[in-house]
Amino acid sequence: MSVKGTGLALSLGMLATIVGYVLWVTAIGFNTASDDIATVLTNSASGSTTLQIASILVLVGLVAHGAGLISTRGTSAGTAESLGIIFIISAIVVWITSIGLGIALSEMGEKYVAALGGAAAGDAASVAAVGGIQIAAGFTQAANIAANTFGTVAAGIGWVLIGLAYRGSNTKGLLSFIPLEWLALLQGAILLISSIIISNVVDVDTGAQVGGIGFLLIVVWSVLRGFQLARSGK
Repeated sequence: MSVKGTGLALSLGMLATIVGYVLWVTAIGFNTASDDIATVLTNSASGSTTLQIASILVLVGLVAHGAGLISTRGTSAGTAESLGIIFIISAIVVWITSIGLGIALSEMGEKYVAALGGAAAGDAASVAAVGGIQIAAGFTQAANIAANTFGTVAAGIGWVLIGLAYRGSNTKGLLSFIPLEWLALLQGAILLISSIIISNVVDVDTGAQVGGIGFLLIVVWSVLRGFQLARSGK
């Protein structure tokens, strides 16, 4: 991959991902608790089209970002950079898998909403369908949360390693006064703290909100690094 292509994939990939993520959260509901299965199902059904668009953006964005990140390998000498990239790619694979679980929830949501009317009228088959869908959706949501947690831990470790690797490389971004190595260390630390400590001590939803800050910093890092590579590759 050319230097310009690397930069564009690295930066535009994350921009597409953040747009998809915002659309996804908007469809599910910003204030919807992860364990509020009934609301998750209902919102997934009403926002199924938005979720499909969001999933495509996240899928394409993460794959492009991963390709760009792999192409930057060799920026710093030593094993920390290579190991960090491997951890981040592993996180991307896990996150993409969780997208499939989210789409499955959307499909369940449509069936759930369709059965609600009959259940309210006292139809036995509809009541059974609603209960069965809620149970299945609960397991799916639990698997989705677990996958996102593992992915966040892997990404946190990866970015910490990249930050450590970049300390001696003198690598600059589009804004040279922002040190990429310390930004990578910060975003990695936030991801690890949010997933390992906050999610367990407080709750999963709070951990996800704090982890979102780390994700935004990853977007900033990718844009700074990517646009600088794209500009230097002209």
